[in-house]
Amino acid sequence: MRSSHTAGSVSVRFDDEGLVSCAGLVPVLRLAEDVGLGGLIDQRVDLGIPVGANTGAKALSVVAGMVAGADSIEDLDVIRHGGMRRLFTGLRAPSTCGSWLRGFTHGHVGQLAAAAAEALVRLAGRVPSLLSGTDQLAFIDIDSKIKETYGHAKQGSGFAYNGVRGLNHLIATLSSPVCAPVILTARLRSGNCDSRRGAASMITEAIGLARRAGATGMIVVRADSAFFTGPIIAAIRKAGAWFSVTAQKNAAVKTVIDRIGEDAWTTIAYRHPIPDPETGELITHAEIAETTLTAFVHAAENPGRQVTARLLVRRTPRFKRNDQGELFRVWNYHAVFTDTGFDLHTADEYHRKHAIIEQVFADLNDSALAHFPSGRFPANHAWLVLACLTHNLLRATGCLTSGFHAKARTGTLRRHLITIPARITRTARRITLRLPANWPWQAAYQALFTATHRTP
Repeated sequence: MRSSHTAGSVSVRFDDEGLVSCAGLVPVLRLAEDVGLGGLIDQRVDLGIPVGANTGAKALSVVAGMVAGADSIEDLDVIRHGGMRRLFTGLRAPSTCGSWLRGFTHGHVGQLAAAAAEALVRLAGRVPSLLSGTDQLAFIDIDSKIKETYGHAKQGSGFAYNGVRGLNHLIATLSSPVCAPVILTARLRSGNCDSRRGAASMITEAIGLARRAGATGMIVVRADSAFFTGPIIAAIRKAGAWFSVTAQKNAAVKTVIDRIGEDAWTTIAYRHPIPDPETGELITHAEIAETTLTAFVHAAENPGRQVTARLLVRRTPRFKRNDQGELFRVWNYHAVFTDTGFDLHTADEYHRKHAIIEQVFADLNDSALAHFPSGRFPANHAWLVLACLTHNLLRATGCLTSGFHAKARTGTLRRHLITIPARITRTARRITLRLPANWPWQAAYQALFTATHRTP
């Protein structure tokens, strides 16, 4: 096979005013228009200062830039090239959007979050497959991450438990066994805050929003051991949901595990190797058993919050050498505290799929949350909310496109459907987008375009 090469001489000129590089913004922003996103933000968000005027247009400019891959305020200029103004009205410059973001306070972020929550409800109504299956069984996953920052200029940055200086963001996602996760709510905290801070109230808020969005079936809240606390479990139960939370390895949990008889363990094989929670080693087999745990028994720390529920225990073998060089087997234990009624194997499988929230963090890191762009804490918090709103908008976009794109990573959606070059032509008052011949995902884009431009 011969290597490819450039045929003839090549020159460059940036002079085509009818060319755009992100033709996928047309159906995506039409979807945003269908759910009234701009008007919704105009109604809910009022900065009360001159820079807060036309807040819906500025928010949509940020969202459009994020859809196209912008991960900083300067990158928002990607929506103002070529013929973009012939396709969209109200596009704002990055400097304008940056000033708008810096005008936010904590209260204004709450207003924006309320608008994003209502937008998710409307998207679920406009795209029923977005939350398919949640009317039977839904999972709310909660977790926090540290986004590294550099220097001392960013408000709220601090050193976290892992020694990294950054900002801490907490998110809650909603998914089902058949649909990919959307983001229910997100909060930005200082880098040195405890992972559990504000989690109980956030879970209550997330469960309420999930119900509004159509998750009328059983809701199971999944979390890791950082959220194994009395107030969090109490909040889940009070909201009418079930819990599946990794148990901390305290003395009470270890005592209960030690009482499990050897004949109670059942061997399971994993179709795909999974990483050991402690060592990171890939494991193909494990043993599981079930017992009962009464947790949060200290009245001073958890008044009235004592809970008795199932404790699912998974153990994986590892081998060590003793002083004589002889091999002997020891076990790594991983326990899950849950009040669900699933059988042991199903409950274990469902809890392991809590790791799906890591895919959401990866999607955010691969786009708007590559870093927090402002030195002001409320501006970064607003940026986080808009990034989550963009994630949900892209997820709905994928659902309108195909079964594959309904669960594809947002980076894949961007490559297949968004960053497509097009030339704008106009005939008899009608705009036509001339897209590349032989585009590999032509059928997918056509399906999306048809779904968003159909006649009501």
